[in-house]
Amino acid sequence: MSGIIQQKQLKKLNRITDADFHFVPANKNKFGVKYYEHACANDEEFQRIAGDLNQRQNVFYTCLEYPGGNISIAVVQNELDKNRIENIMWGRVPDLADTKPIGKIHGNDVYLELITTQSGKASGVVMRHGRAIAVVVINGHRLPFYVSSGLTGKEAEYGIASGKWYPLQGISDSGWLNKMPDMNKNPYPELDQVCAMLEKKYPAAILKQRALNNELPAADRDALLKTANSEFVEGTPYNERSLYQYYRNHIIYLPAVIDAWRTAPKDFLEIAGGALQIHELNTLEKIRKTDLMANSTLEDNIVWLTPVPSQLATQTGAETTQGIQRQLDKLGLGGAFFYSDNNDGIGLPVETFDNYFYANQVQNLVAATKRINAQPRKQGKQDSVIQIALDKVKKMFNG
Repeated sequence: MSGIIQQKQLKKLNRITDADFHFVPANKNKFGVKYYEHACANDEEFQRIAGDLNQRQNVFYTCLEYPGGNISIAVVQNELDKNRIENIMWGRVPDLADTKPIGKIHGNDVYLELITTQSGKASGVVMRHGRAIAVVVINGHRLPFYVSSGLTGKEAEYGIASGKWYPLQGISDSGWLNKMPDMNKNPYPELDQVCAMLEKKYPAAILKQRALNNELPAADRDALLKTANSEFVEGTPYNERSLYQYYRNHIIYLPAVIDAWRTAPKDFLEIAGGALQIHELNTLEKIRKTDLMANSTLEDNIVWLTPVPSQLATQTGAETTQGIQRQLDKLGLGGAFFYSDNNDGIGLPVETFDNYFYANQVQNLVAATKRINAQPRKQGKQDSVIQIALDKVKKMFNG
């Protein structure tokens, strides 16, 4: 199915730009970013295509320059990929070692994201509130890590060693670091592997002292938050009391990152909205924003829902396949499920969820219409505007 998705995206892109693009895998370029590329005949063609893309929402692109003055236009899947290319292309990275992989996980290269600093340069390791922070990107999916400073007393009180690398689940606007439920035991082995890679390349004890001495590049706050929180689409809690959001990040979004690290690279841009939207990915994003507690992945036209690990004091009821099925029954999504010897959990067709979201949309519009009808109507222009809106709603759902 991935080849079909690529064909659909390229067809949309070629129609928008009237240009022939081709796919470039992340392991076939120096940026570690996958993109669609078109070699421009001259600067005028670049400006024409850029003008076409500027009219579209959620389409990110940049210029690639080659020796001899040749230029291409590269369409990427998000702003972070665009920034990475430009930071390397325009020499904003003082230490070029930061642009090279620090290892591999499941065959995927492990990079440090390049974070803009207060000086306008970019660095793989930055400083924020006296702590060293790095954002790791694997297979296009990012997760922040930090070096504990020992300033808050966790070492003496909880036995959590300072001067070590630890994974995070985002960073709040106030600077609160959203850590794992048990900092002494990472919930996934991949997190241990990344910490070991970081330790080998950037020894934590040294970075701890450099951060405390303000000797590391200071991160641009907005750039750091945007990068560190890119996978936690509902946001991050402001402090340790925001348990519900912390819970969502740990149960829904963190497993999605780990699943992406474990899979082979896709040969298309994973775009859920905008002009190059992939419908199935858009549906998957909607599923993850519901109250359904389960890990969700897409395989062809099937959404697989798998149990979440029991890592929090308050459980979700979704630690088993039966728990997931009970949740689906409550949502009115019971019925025939797919099972696989290669997958835990259960599968449902994408179409099943599409119908569910459509039915909810209709229900919400009907409720909104009833509220409008219940209001005392004023005569004149306002009344005619409301009536026109109601007529459009009825036409939409009556075919």
